[in-house]
Amino acid sequence: MTTAATAPTPTLAPPLRLRPVDALGVPLALATAWSLIDAGLDAAAVVPLFAAALAAPLLWRVDVAEHRLPNAVTLPLLLVGAVGAAARLATGDLAPVAALASAGVLLVMAVAGGMGMGDVKLGAALALATSTLGWIAPLAGLAAAVVVGGLAGLVALAAGRRSLAFGPSLLAGHALVGALAVASSAV
Repeated sequence: MTTAATAPTPTLAPPLRLRPVDALGVPLALATAWSLIDAGLDAAAVVPLFAAALAAPLLWRVDVAEHRLPNAVTLPLLLVGAVGAAARLATGDLAPVAALASAGVLLVMAVAGGMGMGDVKLGAALALATSTLGWIAPLAGLAAAVVVGGLAGLVALAAGRRSLAFGPSLLAGHALVGALAVASSAV
């Protein structure tokens, strides 16, 4: 019988503390917004990608150091991406459907034990954000993340590590696809 005295207490994640390196998100986000506006994208496209760029250094650092992606950051990103996706769907743009497919793949991988739910939330947010660049962008972002993660995994194995944070690979893969899409004016 479990009593209040012997019942396990839920553990809370440590508080999220900002570090100076996290401020790199500001120039990254500004450069992202500038390039997207210059490419002719509207606010529904710029805002989710701006938010993702702003949060990227913090998420990268925390995931590498603690193997977690804090809900305090991933859930607002997911909300911003969902609002942008809803705006796109309202105009008949079906690219957010590809983002949902990408998120579904991540969810299956998490259920199978291959990654955590933080990766699923971040991947869904990034897929929704990149879906503003076209239907192929979220799928290509996931594919690029898998390639980056595989290469990082090989390096980690060679260094004797047995675990790897996947958040940085998600961020790098989607950033690469976003940069290529904007650079090629394929938006």
